[in-house]
Amino acid sequence: MKLSSLLALATILCITLSCSIDDNDFNQENLHGTWELSSYWEESGLFLVQAYEFNEDGTFELRVTARQQDSNIDFGYNSLTSGTYSLVGNTLSLQEKEFLTIPEGSTVWYTGMDKLVGGDWNRETEITISLKERKSQLVLDFGPCPPNAMCTGPITFFRR
Repeated sequence: MKLSSLLALATILCITLSCSIDDNDFNQENLHGTWELSSYWEESGLFLVQAYEFNEDGTFELRVTARQQDSNIDFGYNSLTSGTYSLVGNTLSLQEKEFLTIPEGSTVWYTGMDKLVGGDWNRETEITISLKERKSQLVLDFGPCPPNAMCTGPITFFRR
């Protein structure tokens, strides 16, 4: 009887520890690398891929690209945002310095990087983050939505 109680307690302890390893451990090293979110665009037969890349030097890029299914090859860009980031607790601050996108009036939704237009950009965004599934998922919560705005709830990106 004592052995079964001890095993049950050990099992509960292991489950509790394994579930809490990810969620409250926020540091820059956890962000380093590429995080992606893909959505299929049926009319084009391609995936729209949003990819955040967080570098060790405190810089980041957000690329929105077109990609063929079952491939890691991007055909072209929809937009590219770059800048610096900082992390305090579970608040990620992005200082966006450059924003490039498809020219206005374009009939395509992706193009070569050299054809993107835009330039200097100065926008700061604060995002509440959480890590899930043993740090393989990054959940970005952009906060409350102002009245009459089109907003989304938390978005989950997957480590690449």
